[in-house]
Amino acid sequence: MNTEVTIAQVSARLRAIRISRSLSLSDVEILSKGALKAVVLGSYERGARTLSIKRAISIAALYDVPLAQLFTEVLPVEVISAERIVIDLRAVNRRALDDAHPSNANYLLLARLAQKLIRSRQDWNGEVLSIRHADMETISVLFDLPISQVMQWLEKENLLLKVRQS
Repeated sequence: MNTEVTIAQVSARLRAIRISRSLSLSDVEILSKGALKAVVLGSYERGARTLSIKRAISIAALYDVPLAQLFTEVLPVEVISAERIVIDLRAVNRRALDDAHPSNANYLLLARLAQKLIRSRQDWNGEVLSIRHADMETISVLFDLPISQVMQWLEKENLLLKVRQS
């Protein structure tokens, strides 16, 4: 077992924990009553600033996680790419109608979830759907796969559309 922990791993864990709680950098600054500035936390998350033990303890307490979770080998939560995830609903719906497709059951589940999301967001485009972290968690549960494997499946099935970041 590799016991070495890199700055990049700790930085990624800090960001993953914050995102798993649906907090922005500004939210954390407010939650900490200004004790942890958004710009400073962002620097820790990018690995651009050295994280002291004292600061790590305060961040772990703020996030209500054991300090060890910042430094353990396994990520506390799965991190989705920072890029926007957009699914091609045309392909999903075509394959959901194809009973012979090997992944038909997954397509039926994904199509049903997409329809629910479209209705709740009142996004009637019907051709593409932006996927949020909570949506990925739902798909993960539906498929009974970790989020990383769901992402691999979406890529393998050519369901992801490339989106330019703004």
